[in-house]
Amino acid sequence: MLRPRDSRSVFRPAICALGLTILALAAGSILAAERPRVYAVHNATVVPTPGEAIESAVVVVRDGLIEAVGSGIEIPSDAVEIDAGGGWVYPGLIDAHGTLGVQEPRAAAAGGESPGATRGGGNPTPAGAVHPLKRIHAERRVRDALQSFEGTRADAIERHRDLGITVMLATPGSGILRGSSTAILLAEGVPVPALILREGVAQHAAFERGRFGEGYPTSLMGTVAALRQSFLDAERYANWSERYAADPRGMRRPEHHAAFEALGPVLRGDAPLFFEVDGPENALLAARLADEFELDVVIEGAGHEWEMANEIAATGRALILPVGFPDKPDVKEPHDALAVGRRALRRWVDAPQGALRLHEAGVRFALTTNGLKNTANFYKNLREIIAAGLPEEIALAALTSVPAELLGVSRSVGSIEPGKIANLIVADGPLFAEQTEIRRVFVDGIPHEREVKEKPQGDPDAVVDPRGEWSVVFEFGSRTIQRTWTISGERPEFGGTAETRGGTVTFDEVQLEGNVMTLIFPAREGRPSSEVTVVIEGESFTGTAEMGSRSIEVEGSRTSGPEGGTR
Repeated sequence: MLRPRDSRSVFRPAICALGLTILALAAGSILAAERPRVYAVHNATVVPTPGEAIESAVVVVRDGLIEAVGSGIEIPSDAVEIDAGGGWVYPGLIDAHGTLGVQEPRAAAAGGESPGATRGGGNPTPAGAVHPLKRIHAERRVRDALQSFEGTRADAIERHRDLGITVMLATPGSGILRGSSTAILLAEGVPVPALILREGVAQHAAFERGRFGEGYPTSLMGTVAALRQSFLDAERYANWSERYAADPRGMRRPEHHAAFEALGPVLRGDAPLFFEVDGPENALLAARLADEFELDVVIEGAGHEWEMANEIAATGRALILPVGFPDKPDVKEPHDALAVGRRALRRWVDAPQGALRLHEAGVRFALTTNGLKNTANFYKNLREIIAAGLPEEIALAALTSVPAELLGVSRSVGSIEPGKIANLIVADGPLFAEQTEIRRVFVDGIPHEREVKEKPQGDPDAVVDPRGEWSVVFEFGSRTIQRTWTISGERPEFGGTAETRGGTVTFDEVQLEGNVMTLIFPAREGRPSSEVTVVIEGESFTGTAEMGSRSIEVEGSRTSGPEGGTR
């Protein structure tokens, strides 16, 4: 008699075969995921550190790190070769002050209720173990407010990465004692933990104060008093807490203050204090305050600290200097000119010489894009600074080795050396030369090829008048958006406004060369500034808007003439 075969015996071999297949596929995917990323950039002049150059050199990158650099190096057989075409390779730049990726916490409105406020007429009580002064929140950490770079945030880092910036110090944005910063890599599409190069780089401070009715302090004197009292209270808190932890018997329990606890590393000298100021006088005030409490302070300047270069040099403090220049004072009308002081005019005229004066005085400084309205002016301003006399190697150091040291990351980034993170710039010429284009930027060993976008070409000898009201159409694929622009002013200083989804904005810049007009929209609501270039032909124009990685077609027609006259 035939017995039915056990069904399990029928399926067991098939199941085993399927399992082996799945394991093989999984193993293959794991091996593929772990396969080292190997690149060899060759046929290049490599600048491993400021002032040093290696001709006919090779840089080998393996799995995110620099494996070898020098001339006569054999290219590994498993490397993807990148021919620099006789170009130049530099360390990735480091920006010592930025806010990319930082989502600022929403503060309660002035005079309004804070979370945890009592009702019935009592004073609002903020939630948490916070300082009673709302502008003192040293316990905040940028690390906890970071967002990954996706969508419009990816556009923002692309704009900076196109400049060769690979590392940025993400800083807290407001307050007297603002919290701690985090050094991040400008890498898109990776989770926040993978962005962080170093957490808790520095505590940040500023002489911030409110207007009347916005709560204490409302004056510089009050802000200095609040800072001094906070440092004294934090010293007392640390001493009290240490004694209580050693033996609590017979002692009153210390109240927990997160802000005072966060100031501990600064007071012990384990972390620096980055102090943002609005001019040379306050830079010296910050240095005196640091001396009083024996703090390691780095001054974040406003750009005109060169006015007191010798005095700042005497403090021995390092400086973070903006690359941006002040706006040209408005002196077109006599009554406007009377309101412009000689100091403002001098700051505008002498701005490119500021870095040289600081260098000659012996001030150690890093450069930052902070305050630069249009990133397109980054290299333009650097070339003006170098033309004013600052040596190129000092300018490069201010963007690489010096900020790496100030941020405490010099063992990982800031130069091209074996074992360091592969943050590189591949350019087709010397970095600060006027015609040089950056072709690739490596961030954490991953190359990003830079697309050099051709701007609309016009007639440099044409004479046009761009003033008036324009009906402008943006082409977003199958969708169009109509807006109104108004251009005003007198040659060569034009300005204007534009309608946007968020309301009317004023252009940061309006430049006219021949019949090519370039307009810079301001950064707003976490979005970077954007640039539009159009060619004017009669009563119409065509061109492109550069919005991050996207190029959008633009066309417009004039609806009213110069200064509002009908055409």
